[in-house]
Amino acid sequence: MMAGRVSMMLRVSQRRLASGKATTHIPYNELRAPVQDMPPPGGYPEVIATRGIGPRGPPGWAIWLGATFATVFGLYRVGEGNRERNAAKKMKREARMAIIPYLQAEEDVRAHALYLARLDDEARVMKGVKGWKVGESVYHNTSIWMPATPTNNPKY
Repeated sequence: MMAGRVSMMLRVSQRRLASGKATTHIPYNELRAPVQDMPPPGGYPEVIATRGIGPRGPPGWAIWLGATFATVFGLYRVGEGNRERNAAKKMKREARMAIIPYLQAEEDVRAHALYLARLDDEARVMKGVKGWKVGESVYHNTSIWMPATPTNNPKY
């Protein structure tokens, strides 16, 4: 194939026009008739397009039914999990509420010890001041200041 192409190129490169100039143009009378590819005698064998193609799968209604079932079952399981989690939270909350009096008693003991320590510190720091009463409020105007309550002053 390559040798034929090279020989044609040599022939083309050797062509000259009437004026003597070289050309690559092939005159019409030197062109060969084109060779067309044709099918073999008797034709090509038939193409079997359906071979190897299996069933297309379940019908659409079955897919919808399966998706609906999966969604409903998933939501059911989520609801079960929520109920279990809420029951565990309730049990934990009730257990904490059962021990609140003991925890509050411990906190009251700690707060009272802190209050007594503050009074001792105040007595030690202010022992040289005449007229100082340990634990007494320094605010004597009840019309402006909020009166002491158990929530904002532990000594009352």
